Parts: sequence; structure tokens; C-alpha cells
Amino acid sequence: MVKCRISELTLVLITVLGMAMCRPARADTQRPLSYPDNTPSVRYARPVRGLDMGGEINAIYNGLPASGGVIVVNESAFFSTPIVFGTKGKPVLLVGLPADIVTLTYTGEGGVAMTFDYGVGHRMGHGMRDLTLTGPGNSTHTVGVMFGGVNGAEGIEFRDFKIQSFGSNLEMGSHTWLAYFQHGMVRDGGTNLLLGSGLTEAGEQIVFNHVTFADAPPPHTNSVWIQGGGQEVIFTDCSFDQAQLRIGNGATSAAQIVVRGGHFENPNYAWPESVKYDYVVVDKNPGNYLRLTDSYFLQDAPTNGPTEFISVWGGKMQMSGIGMYTPSGSPLINFCVLWNDATVDVYGFNDLSNNISSSVVAHNPVK
Repeated sequence: MVKCRISELTLVLITVLGMAMCRPARADTQRPLSYPDNTPSVRYARPVRGLDMGGEINAIYNGLPASGGVIVVNESAFFSTPIVFGTKGKPVLLVGLPADIVTLTYTGEGGVAMTFDYGVGHRMGHGMRDLTLTGPGNSTHTVGVMFGGVNGAEGIEFRDFKIQSFGSNLEMGSHTWLAYFQHGMVRDGGTNLLLGSGLTEAGEQIVFNHVTFADAPPPHTNSVWIQGGGQEVIFTDCSFDQAQLRIGNGATSAAQIVVRGGHFENPNYAWPESVKYDYVVVDKNPGNYLRLTDSYFLQDAPTNGPTEFISVWGGKMQMSGIGMYTPSGSPLINFCVLWNDATVDVYGFNDLSNNISSSVVAHNPVK
């Protein structure tokens, strides 16, 4: 009798569970699975007719608990009111859907589209995920994202993101360290990334992992500009496509940079207005230090390409495990040119095209 009862109970449970699994999902459950419905700390932003999306997100942020929270955006929208996450001690995570499914498009005539400036205190993982932020154009006086400032943005993280088409796409403010940007794209900005001089308590462990910087307008220079002043920036498995990496800010400040597993290329060489440019420039400052390892340089123009890839005007560079290719009709004169008292250590170099007409490295060449 006992065995029979257990068997009957088991059949009942199987039937009930099967009915539950077959029941169609409610429409209001079609949201990111990791976030529940609205709670005090998790809020949803949706486009509302007559209400600017920027103003709506600001209002939601102001209504979060003092400890911060998550704002989920699951529909694309336009906004002209700058989004400001700026309450000290109140971090936020802004979440959408990846692959351009959710795009926030800024239509303001100037200013900063989105600011993350809520403090330090060793709180990690806030920032932005699964969102595309688009601006009004790379010639406008706009900034896409500012992280840090009066309060700071220690521990901020951007993941699966795209920022594009601002006068300056991404900038760092003061009181910012342990910042992490991964699997993203920063493109079509007058400046794609600016870490400026003169910041306070900013620059330790600023890391970009598998991020593509691309499509800088002519002359393609100063696109990723690390001006320095106590800044330690690491680029791991990043691409610089038609986007120059510049290190230092003349005599004003120097930076310490690591590029590991990088890819440098000029895929937009055929643009009618495109020009030749050095892929990497290190300014004249003895404090500049670039460690370039396990990276590849590709030159696409079949003729009339650049004569060198790197110009070092000061400081020191270490190169290790570098490969390159340029077409037969577009030889390099040198891979790297040193000026003034700049120095370089080279450990392993492979020209896959066998197309450098002079030496790999030249010091103060006569041109």
C-alpha cells in the first residue's frame, strides 16, 4: 500500500509540473532573466510620448534607494536631456539589450550625453551593459560618456557596449580608478577616447579588454589619446582601425601604456578624404613608457601607404612579438622611427611581407 501511494503521488506531481511547464509565458516576463519586475532597486525605463527619455531616466535614478540600483531600458529611444548619474554614493547599472537592439540616440546640440560620477568607496561593477549610445555626429561639440568627475567613478565597468558619433565619444574625469571596459566598440568620434591631463586621483588600472576603436575622421590622429599624469592604461586584445593611438601630452604630462595582443589597421584608406597617418605616436616626454607586445600591424593600401607605423618622440618603448604586413606596392621605409632621445628595445619582430626598404627601427632619420 505504501509503495502504491508513493507512485500515485509521483504521478500527480509529474502531471502538475508538466502542466506548469507547458503553460505559455506571461507577456510581462519577457525581460532580461537576471532582473525581476520593478522593485525599489530595479526600475524599468520605457519611451513615453511627450516625455524625453533622458528626463525619464534621470527621474528613475533619483527615485532609486540611496544605495543605488539598476535601470533597465528595453526599447530604443531618442533623448535631448543629458543623463546624469551624479549623486555621491549612489552607483547605478544601466542595462539594455545587446547587438544594437536597444540604442539611445542623443539629439542635444552640445554637452555630455551621459555622466557617471557618483563616487569612490570600493563599490564594483556599476556602469553600463548591453547598450548602444549614438550621438549627433563626430564634428559636434558633444561628449558621449564622461566617467568620473567631482565625485568619481571607482570600479566602473562597461560591457557589451557601443559608443559612436560624438565629438568626443568617451572621456575620463577625476577620482577614477579600477575602471574596466570589455567587449565593446568606440567608433566614429572626433576623438574616440580621451584620458586628459590635469585630473585628480585618476588613472590607476584603466583597462580596455577586447574593445575596438575605429573610424576616426581624417586625419585619423589623436583618436585614442592618453595624455597622462599618473595614468596607467592597459589595452588587451584591442583593435585600432583607422584610429591613431597617441601617448602623452607634449611636455605637460606622460603616460604608461601597455598594448597586448593589439591589432592596428587602416581599413578606410580608400575613403576619398582619407590620409596617411602613424598608427602609434609617443609624445616628446621622457616619462612616456609604452610596452607593445604580441601585436599585429596591417597596412591595406595597395600603393602610397604610410612610410612608418610608429613615431616615438620621447620616452621609452619595448616591443616584443610584433608582426606586420604591407602590400608589395606600398613598402615601409621603417617600422618605427625614434626622435630626440627616445629609445626602444626590440625582442622578436616578423615582417610577413618582407617589404621594409630600410631598417626596422631608425633613429633621427634624414627625410
